[in-house]
Amino acid sequence: MLTLILIAILVAIVINKGLRGIEYKQIHHFYLLLLGFALQLFIFNERFANSNYNKLTPVIYIISLAILLLFMFLNIRYSGIKIATLGFLGNCIAIVANGGYMPQDLNKLEFVGNYQIADLLRKFGHFYNGVAMTADTKFNILSDIVAVRKPEFLASVYSIGDVFITIGLIVFIFEILKRPKYDEDMDDEF
Repeated sequence: MLTLILIAILVAIVINKGLRGIEYKQIHHFYLLLLGFALQLFIFNERFANSNYNKLTPVIYIISLAILLLFMFLNIRYSGIKIATLGFLGNCIAIVANGGYMPQDLNKLEFVGNYQIADLLRKFGHFYNGVAMTADTKFNILSDIVAVRKPEFLASVYSIGDVFITIGLIVFIFEILKRPKYDEDMDDEF
């Protein structure tokens, strides 16, 4: 879904004739967003997964989610953030209820061609932030169950929360880049 976000950024820049809309918007505590994602980059890699500290993955993951949720609440005045927060809360419920891992449907992973992750989940039970979905996992409806095969660049298994997060981020991108009417009128004068 990252590709959709990048496309939205490009389209929003073209529609809004640049990035000037950001000048008129406030994003509170942006460093929280960077910190939350930095923690996830730190734990979701092969080096950390193979280290003696990999048992801390669920704890650090939940901390990163709490930091990202705080960022979202501090910026909730944007419609896109409201939509994304709804999806994010759904993901958080599934992850926290399952010990810091997002349950993933193995059959749907294979359906989209992601055999390697399905095999790793079968072998180890969990991999990075994912855990094999079973009858015992909680909130399976909020877990990674939405299988997308086409277009190829979107091929993966997503949660319903991921869909809401993506829609919310796209709306937010257009919100944050939209210039106020008086700024657009100044362009018309030249």
